[in-house]
This record gives sequence, C-alpha cells and structure tokens, in this order.
Amino acid sequence: MRLLNRSAPPQFDEHLTFFSVAQAREFRRLVERSFAAAGRDVSVYDDHVEDRGGTTFSLFNLGLLCVGTPPDGWSALIDDHVQLVTTPARDLSELSQHELESALYLRLAEIAAVPDPDSAAYARVIAPGLLEVLSVDLPDSVATPSREALESRGTLGELVDRGRENLLGLLDGDAVGAEQVGDTSTGRYTAVTGGSFFTASLSLLLPETIERYSGEDDWGRGVLVAVPSRHQLLYRPINGPDAEAALQRMIEAAMYGFSDQPGPLSPDVYWVRNRQWTQVTSWRTGKPRILRETGVRDALRVASPRGG
Repeated sequence: MRLLNRSAPPQFDEHLTFFSVAQAREFRRLVERSFAAAGRDVSVYDDHVEDRGGTTFSLFNLGLLCVGTPPDGWSALIDDHVQLVTTPARDLSELSQHELESALYLRLAEIAAVPDPDSAAYARVIAPGLLEVLSVDLPDSVATPSREALESRGTLGELVDRGRENLLGLLDGDAVGAEQVGDTSTGRYTAVTGGSFFTASLSLLLPETIERYSGEDDWGRGVLVAVPSRHQLLYRPINGPDAEAALQRMIEAAMYGFSDQPGPLSPDVYWVRNRQWTQVTSWRTGKPRILRETGVRDALRVASPRGG
C-alpha cells in the first residue's frame, strides 16, 4: 500500500520570518518595483534596501504590514509606504515665522519613514524602530526639516518646546478622542483615536494624556503603551489585577491596527516609565510573544493581589 504524499512544510525566510521563502522573494520583488516607479534606483538586500546615495530603508516593518493581507493586495500597501518615505521634503522657506511655529509638532515616527535621521533638526530614538522627531504640519503633507532648514528660525530647544506645546494643544481640541475598552473582568485599557496625523504622538506626552482622558493617578509601575498607527494610541497603567489581561488584549489590538490602519507605526507593546520605553512584545517569529528579562512580568505580578 502506497503512503499518501504529504506536502513538505513551507520554509520560512531567515530575515523576514513571517514569510515563506517564496513569499519573501515576491515581496522583495514588489518593493524593488515600487521604488523604481517612484524614481528611486535601489539595491534590495535580505532585510533592507539601499539607494545610490546610501540611504537605507528597513523591510521588516513593511513586511509586517503585509502579513494577513492576500498577496494580491501587497502591491498597493507597498506603493503607499514607498510614496511616504520617498516624497521630497517641502521647502519651508516660504513659511513665515508665525506659520512655521504654528505648524511645528513633536511626532512619533517609524525610523524607516525618516530617510536620514542624522540630518533631522531633532531626532531621538524612543524604542527599536521608533523616533521622536520635530515635524512641520503642511496642508498636504508632514515634513521633517533638517537642521539646516531651521537654523535661522530659533534655537533647537525653543523649537522643540514649541513642537511640544502644539502637540499638547491636541488634548484641548476635538480632533482626538478616547474610549475605555473592556472592563476589569476582561482587561481594561484606553484607546485614543483621531484624524490628526499626530494622534499616536500623544504617547510622547503620556502624563498629560492620561490626565486628560482617563485620570488614573496610580502608574508608578509604568504604563503599557501601543502605537499601532499614527491615528491610534492604546495605553494602560500597571495599576491593578487586570493589567495582565489588558496586555493580552492590547497585543491583539496593536497588531490589528498596525495591519489595518493607514500610517502604520508598530505592532508591538511597550512599557513606559519616566519617558523610557522598553519593548515588551515581539512579532518577529510571526506569532506574538512577551519578551523575557524586561521586568514587565514582575511589575504585573506586583499589581495583582497574587503578588502579595
């Protein structure tokens, strides 16, 4: 009696681990084609592409964006992302000083969307793959100006303060709102959403954002934060026994928002304490997992009555 033929399990790509080898090959082909259509000649490597000027663009987060989407939809997603990272910065010289200062914002950005962070007027690494930058909100785009472009507009400290003030102003308007998701039996967290390009950037002003939308005052153990896309911020202080359940729900919500919403930032959840971000989850294997040795499990345990 002949044994039934069984298909060999797919081999996964070494660098884009959520794709099979065949899927990764097709993904890289589409990326190269998209850059060419945008007028950028790039060399495609296993985990990044590089243009003739030496600027590199990571493939990992862009690949994650395609996870869960049928392959025939990859091309449109890739085209949108490539258009974002290759659009030339607007000339800011036409703006008056008042117009410029009114349009300055601190912004949370994916590193891959800032082609040359070293030349930016202000860039601070928040977490792996995420930058805090100074950006200008123009009518049809958002520009990340270089130091040279802003050198005659004031000191960097003054401009960063202005960007922070303008971001803080979002909390007083109606462009952004918040809702409580779940309850103490299922794991409660707060979801901040809005049409503003800078909604997720409110994570850079976490104390003020918490005070405005949910009012918790017990977050000495830190706050769980997710920024799936530029239009969404999820957070939960580690302040009660349901915080662990909230983390599990936030993991799912973050991946869904990252895959489904425009302006993807990160599918991961972070632990924020005193403005320091620690990545506590990862999708690098294609499945979510809580990273070891971050200390977040101990904090969650202490927040629960089981921890004493």
